[in-house]
Amino acid sequence: MSKHYDVVVLGASVGALACAALFVLANLVSLPFARHLDVAVRFLAITLYLVAAWLFFVGVAGKLGERATRLIMLGWAWGAVLTVIPAIASYFGAFPFAERLAHASRLHALFKDANVLGAWLVAPLVWATSRMVSLERASRPFWGFVLIVCGVGVLLTYSRGAWISVGLALPAFFALRLVAVGTARGRVMMLLAVPVALVLLALALDRLANVAVVQDMLTQRLGAQHYDVDRFATQRDALEVAIERPLGIGPGQVEKTFVRAAHNAYVRGFVENGYLGGVTLALLLFGGMLRATWVAISSRDTALQTAMAVVAGCLAAICVESVVIDSVHWRHTWVLAALAWTPLRVADTSRRDAARA
Repeated sequence: MSKHYDVVVLGASVGALACAALFVLANLVSLPFARHLDVAVRFLAITLYLVAAWLFFVGVAGKLGERATRLIMLGWAWGAVLTVIPAIASYFGAFPFAERLAHASRLHALFKDANVLGAWLVAPLVWATSRMVSLERASRPFWGFVLIVCGVGVLLTYSRGAWISVGLALPAFFALRLVAVGTARGRVMMLLAVPVALVLLALALDRLANVAVVQDMLTQRLGAQHYDVDRFATQRDALEVAIERPLGIGPGQVEKTFVRAAHNAYVRGFVENGYLGGVTLALLLFGGMLRATWVAISSRDTALQTAMAVVAGCLAAICVESVVIDSVHWRHTWVLAALAWTPLRVADTSRRDAARA
């Protein structure tokens, strides 16, 4: 059984590395076809940096196991709190930085785009929920605070994609934990924790929804936007070009070729980097999600199960949100895709060694 497991894991890891290498190759092959070479080189440089970061975090996860996810998520949570609180205060006039941190009545914080900030907050929100479920009572107030801050932050970005991501990531996380928990008592505790976390978040958001400016923005953002028609038309045009150009039109060329950005990571991959780029990008995202799901279910280490349930849920949300937004250059996408390759053996072996000691 052990030998069979090692062969399967080695094959999956080699497959992930091969996908990353082929994605880079597709970017390089498509580069000569770019009409705006300066844009293409810059876009390619960012892509190469992100693939290198993915490799780095895969190595960190391989070395530290579940501890890597725990440390990264802790830093991510603190980063979210320190970033979002000043932005929320500015949004409601407590700080004089609203034009920079909450431009156009949408929370941006230190990000250029409110949609990216909203997507970035999903992972610490889900992680905070997992900590409230898993940790001792003394730690729960802190993680409850993180949950509320991230939830309010996601709401005030008015990003429909981020809202959908939370609605996908949280149920996916709880579903995986229910499947993995081995005892009836554990399942009951998990089921009781779900409404507690949701009620806590709902109470905070309900208070905000009664504020006039928030009500106005919610009414506006919940309806269809004028650019939605152009967005889907651009995706259709880009797919037609992708069929005609199997090697792609070059990195970063969508905005220079069509009326607006494709707002679809998979379409961007296909049209800019050809068939190979589109397929390998999809495989990296969905492969990471499936790998994290498998570990969340098959590991015998509770901490690793929980960590990978968070990663799987967040990657599932990104895979879906990538249909309506360009996530190729989201740094947190590549971090999550790397953490998905946390091995079973590191955590399980370390627990056994600790028990023997």
